[in-house]
Amino acid sequence: MANHTSSLASFSRSMRLRAAQWSRPQPRRGLSTPSPPPPSPQPGRPPASSPKDVRSRLRQFNDRLPRFLRTVTTPLLGAPMTHVTSFLILHEISAVLPLFGLVGAFHYGSWMPDLGSSSGEGEGNAFDEGAARFGRWLKKKGWVEESDVSAVKEHETTVAEHRSGQQQAGVRLVLEFATAYAITKALLPLRIVASVWATPWFARSILSPTTRMAKRLFSRN
Repeated sequence: MANHTSSLASFSRSMRLRAAQWSRPQPRRGLSTPSPPPPSPQPGRPPASSPKDVRSRLRQFNDRLPRFLRTVTTPLLGAPMTHVTSFLILHEISAVLPLFGLVGAFHYGSWMPDLGSSSGEGEGNAFDEGAARFGRWLKKKGWVEESDVSAVKEHETTVAEHRSGQQQAGVRLVLEFATAYAITKALLPLRIVASVWATPWFARSILSPTTRMAKRLFSRN
């Protein structure tokens, strides 16, 4: 009986000690605490472009070019990433600046080539493509009506009417964009050669310094 009582007392003390240990605040583990997983991308927001994506974009662009232009752009597929990015930026600039520059010249000037009268081949196709593409964009902006776009696409308007000011403002605007688009597209070989030629300078003098400056600004924040 005494042994049994002693055993119960010993067991009771052991449980009190263990309960006291559990009730103590546990030390916080700093370095060994696992870091939280990176946040998943939010729905609808595209992930940041990776070097692989940029090279893939250049490869797709290169595949769409005529064979004689691929001899100029194919060496860029193995170029440094700064050169690949610089070429893609320059190519966009070479399309946007002539397009809107020509639209401004046509809108405020008194001369414009008649590319809409030729249909079926070459520049006529580019003119119709430009009328359809920028007609949708201008209509979305609320600057033109569907009848304005149809008049240009169906070649119911002429450059002579544009020069004389007899057309409605919406028709003239679609005609100016369609003609500027056709000319810009016809200049594609020259734009490609100029972009490739300027790529090393742009990467060295514009892109690399801008990238370093952006990294310093973000590192401070």
